[in-house]
Amino acid sequence: MAAGDGASAADHVLRVALQHSECVGGEVLEQEQGLERVRIHMNVEMPLDMKADGVSTSGVRTCESVVLKLPASWPWQSPRFYLREDFPRHFPHLMPFSTPPRPCLIDGDQDEFFLQFGLVDYGVFHLIDQLAVWLRKAAVNNLIDPEQGWEPMLRRDYRDIVELDAEHARTLVDRKGGWVVWKGKYYRKGDPIGRLGVDAEAWLSSDGERAPLKTKEGDDTFTASPMRGDIRMGNTVVAIIWPDKKPDGSAFVHSTYMPENVETLGQLRARAEEVGCARGLDVFLDNLERSFAGFVLPAPIPVAVVLCARRPVRLIGTKSDIELLPYVIELRAEQGRQSLFAQGDDEPVSPAAHYQSISAPLLRSLSGLPTQPPLVMLGCGSVGSKLALHAARSGQDILCVSDQSSLRPHNMARHALGPSHVPNGKAKALAKELEGFGLRPEVHEGDLGRDLREQKLAKKLLPKRAGAIINSTASLSVREALVDAATPRHRVRLFEAALFGRGRGSFLLADGPRHNPNLADLMVEMYATIDGTPASKLLFDPTEGLAEIRIGQGCGSLTMQMSDARLSAMTASLALEVNELLAAPATDGTIVMGTMDDGTPATSWVRFQVPPFETVEIAGTDGWELRISKRVADRIRAEAASYSTVETGGVMIGCTSARLKTVTVVDLLDAPPNSQRSAALFVLGTQGLHAAIEARHEASGKTLFDVGTWHSHLQDAGPSGTDWKTAAELAAERTPPSILLIATPRRFHALMHKKEPD
Repeated sequence: MAAGDGASAADHVLRVALQHSECVGGEVLEQEQGLERVRIHMNVEMPLDMKADGVSTSGVRTCESVVLKLPASWPWQSPRFYLREDFPRHFPHLMPFSTPPRPCLIDGDQDEFFLQFGLVDYGVFHLIDQLAVWLRKAAVNNLIDPEQGWEPMLRRDYRDIVELDAEHARTLVDRKGGWVVWKGKYYRKGDPIGRLGVDAEAWLSSDGERAPLKTKEGDDTFTASPMRGDIRMGNTVVAIIWPDKKPDGSAFVHSTYMPENVETLGQLRARAEEVGCARGLDVFLDNLERSFAGFVLPAPIPVAVVLCARRPVRLIGTKSDIELLPYVIELRAEQGRQSLFAQGDDEPVSPAAHYQSISAPLLRSLSGLPTQPPLVMLGCGSVGSKLALHAARSGQDILCVSDQSSLRPHNMARHALGPSHVPNGKAKALAKELEGFGLRPEVHEGDLGRDLREQKLAKKLLPKRAGAIINSTASLSVREALVDAATPRHRVRLFEAALFGRGRGSFLLADGPRHNPNLADLMVEMYATIDGTPASKLLFDPTEGLAEIRIGQGCGSLTMQMSDARLSAMTASLALEVNELLAAPATDGTIVMGTMDDGTPATSWVRFQVPPFETVEIAGTDGWELRISKRVADRIRAEAASYSTVETGGVMIGCTSARLKTVTVVDLLDAPPNSQRSAALFVLGTQGLHAAIEARHEASGKTLFDVGTWHSHLQDAGPSGTDWKTAAELAAERTPPSILLIATPRRFHALMHKKEPD
């Protein structure tokens, strides 16, 4: 940007630079290839003894001249800073292969740093300030702070990439020295015969599987696919080489910072010598040459060499002192060749950047989440698939995925997987996607409601290693089968996640210790406690609840209408809730509910704890159990205590499951006003009772029912003959089962029978 008086952009930059206290002069230079240039003279702060010599012990002068080049896109990009041609190259934070040398002034994008200040003047001034700091630290060789760790060699902006698990490679390093070869894949783009790093670029990756260096029939160590445009792919190898021990037996430590200037095989050999890896490199290259003598390759094949340099301190951001230095050599094994490396020590070598391969530690680190226990995903639909990928991206293992249905065109509106997976099975397709994150989940495509009840399959679906099982099937049969299969000895925690109200509402259930409360308990508890809330309207209102649309012809062609954005927002929050619940010890069950506010994308979340349910064996049955919410049990005891001289009672509200043989009580209705109370008898009145029961049923979205009655005894006596008679009368006049609960001062008794047992 030029100044208002018509001066050039270079003039303007110079005036700004001269305002910095360390800038002692400068001049505008002639343009170079159409780019404006400015040279500034920077005073460099250093100790007086060095200042007297005019140069520091590290080779930095007391006054350094620096050239600023303004890019063609100025002022949308920052100036580029260039040091003198003979500036020492041994410093960190120097851009590799830059001529003249360029200092790396910003830990990040320099253009973004420049632009953030708004005005060009401020951006230029702050970059000059960064330059002054850089030169001051370089003068005293303090660009690396040992307290912070070793600064890895700057490998920014390299075109060639080597992707592998650094921690796996580091585990190979011992004091003796050595090398291994891993199988690799490559992706090469550009001129098919051009030089890597200049005319072409390569991406090499390895999962750490060892590869023998020997040819055999049908050898596929090195392959090359037909060209697709300027792209070729195939198999290759990655050599990991680490330093030999010193003659005195100590570990070889290289503590001198080096510029990255390797461009030939001879320079790579020299670099290997510097870091103690010369023998390993020579042996690897000799073995490669010998193993593939006379071998003709279909095209140039990139091979990765990774030198493991041991540093005096740990690397910044790691717990290891091993720095990986990756390079790429290209094999050109043509007919009649004399060597794999036709140019000998002049064979081109391209330094490469290292990318950490996808791994759980990497993903956890980037997610900022602690290590979480492995998951099992029951249901791989829209909700389940997104929860699974959220977990995978946070570094969490997934042991098993289960779904018996296939992907259909309508699933693409919200499913985490794309159209290329249609019409594959949901579980297999999701497992395939998870493989890209380094996961190998088992796949189950059977009927969960059936298979969870089979011991052999239940072991697969409830593995001992699992920390959590997430049910996202929205199936009652799966919920009950899961509750039935999970015995107290199963330490795995059970979750259920679902959306409702066209994605404007969602819930997450997490069972308690020893599966009490269980998922069935929590579902009924949720029905009982959301009355009058926004969630109740969404869940229970027929126009807002599970509203369905037809996606095909015939039965089974209905699905809920909601956008992917809404579903994704809800499932992301549910994933966070799962993480939080798994990170803390479980003391109770938990219900989490989210509802989207009207007219906004904001979502309100509530979380409440549910203590263990009290359980009472129901007399006169073949194993039925009464499960009472603590909230209700406390209410019964409180009401009984308030009628300390007479019996009292009321009506129990809840749900029944014939499959689990449970009656679950989550609410009470007060005794009608015409009820009779005495010291020996309670008679439940009828005034308004039917209407009250019906109103409670309607308020719960027709999910809760009258499941029986309760009354108190003043003494710790069990059921009387009158109680058994009452139970028989209840059984006769109501849809079975109907429970008679007796609350004594010390315990509960429950009856469900037509006659007193013998």
